Amino acid sequence: MSSEQLIQLVKQVEEKGIAWETIEEKTKTSHQVLDLYANSGPVPVTITNNLKKLLEDPPE
Repeated sequence: MSSEQLIQLVKQVEEKGIAWETIEEKTKTSHQVLDLYANSGPVPVTITNNLKKLLEDPPE
């Protein structure tokens, strides 16, 4: 996945009000590493799949 797609996914997750602690836990990736991928790409499929799952089934 490209970094532009990652940026869009992260933006959607943030708009749903999901905390960064939850994002880091579900993706098993720190905020700093996600920022690096957003700036340099390509993004591993496991990270994008975990973000998509988080969007589909947000925590309560």
